[in-house]
Amino acid sequence: MTTTRASLLIRIKDPRDTAAWAQFYDLYAPLLYKYARARGLSREDAEDIRATCYETIVAKIKEFQYDKAKGGFKAWLRTLVSRRVIDLLRKRREKHADSGQLRELADESPGPDELWEVQWKNHHLKYCVEQVRGSVPSLQFEAFEMLVLKCRTVEEVSEELGLNANQVYKAKSRVLRKVRAKIIDIGLDDTTV
Repeated sequence: MTTTRASLLIRIKDPRDTAAWAQFYDLYAPLLYKYARARGLSREDAEDIRATCYETIVAKIKEFQYDKAKGGFKAWLRTLVSRRVIDLLRKRREKHADSGQLRELADESPGPDELWEVQWKNHHLKYCVEQVRGSVPSLQFEAFEMLVLKCRTVEEVSEELGLNANQVYKAKSRVLRKVRAKIIDIGLDDTTV
């Protein structure tokens, strides 16, 4: 990704900038979908939420003023998707309440704010890892992937890839350095990694 999030937000204010809109969709559409699914919605409902959020973004982005002190775009997008999910769940509750099927159960799952934070960080981290994949030698990335993403031991990675432990650690370090740089490049801090 060659632009920061702030510059991407400026670029999508122009509806004719199809490259910016494609980049924006690739980055944020999966996040909206995953958040809706994590809130308990079906695939179809999550697709609907993503679509309605995207329509709202297209309609409202010209009015959006980037202000990092107020939480910026992340807070705005979270509010947008959360409201759409709440509206859908509220409609369902009303339907179930009328039929006598609604039961109050203690819910120990994470709240919407906590869920959004986790989804936001995970999504951006995965995006950055995928962006880095093609910019490092495949053996280095494979060592990183096995060690970090698949939680394999150094010994297992060394044996399978024919590397010594030092080479495995160096591969991990090099890829992580590039992932951190990518995270900063898209406008996030590097505390995620």
